[in-house]
Amino acid sequence: MKIKAYTLFTDSHKKFLTDYFLPTFPFRKEIELTVLHRPQHCKTALFETDGWKDTMRDKTTCFYEKLQECKDGEVFMFIDPDIQFFGDFYDDIISRIQHIDVLWQNDVIGGVNTGFFAVKNNKRTRSFFKTLLGNLESKDFSQEQVLANYLLQNASLYPSIAIDWAFLPESYWTYGWVAASADPRTGACRGGWKPDSLDFDIPKNIIIHHANWTGGIDNKLALLNIVKEKYARL
Repeated sequence: MKIKAYTLFTDSHKKFLTDYFLPTFPFRKEIELTVLHRPQHCKTALFETDGWKDTMRDKTTCFYEKLQECKDGEVFMFIDPDIQFFGDFYDDIISRIQHIDVLWQNDVIGGVNTGFFAVKNNKRTRSFFKTLLGNLESKDFSQEQVLANYLLQNASLYPSIAIDWAFLPESYWTYGWVAASADPRTGACRGGWKPDSLDFDIPKNIIIHHANWTGGIDNKLALLNIVKEKYARL
């Protein structure tokens, strides 16, 4: 079975694509990767600043339009460019998605993460992503990930778009696993990554690292490098 994988980048995120994503991507004949370039709507490239939602609209349009281009039963994946790979995900994704509709990266306290997911093309998933795109302009939702979590958590209210889904395991890693843990000094959640937050572990079986849970391009790059260094020492 072929996976049709897509990533979408703007100029601010080109370095992620060229220096981390593409050099580590597990290229194989069963994975068809398409790279999409879109305008830099968000000039600061900072989370939820002016133009952020326009970029999220570009992403969500990709979700819906490219899913429809898949054959029935074929697997579509969306992968953010600020991701580096430490293993081949193909066999694991195909095995896990056999009897469900969507696999989402676990953002832990952030719910499902729409920066890395796999979805089987069928009537239910097309309806779900059409609804996601159609309701993105609502002022109640700051971004598509918030809206996706709302729809999934309230599936009983929207049976026509109810999908069978599951979280991917911790090996599809994000700093969210650390952010949700207690700081031994204060007992509070550690929260997002900062340059002085070096005391954390990564899974020995890590497959990907998604550099979210930190703010700004420089912090994302630093976090990617730290995780790569930690992997080299495993």
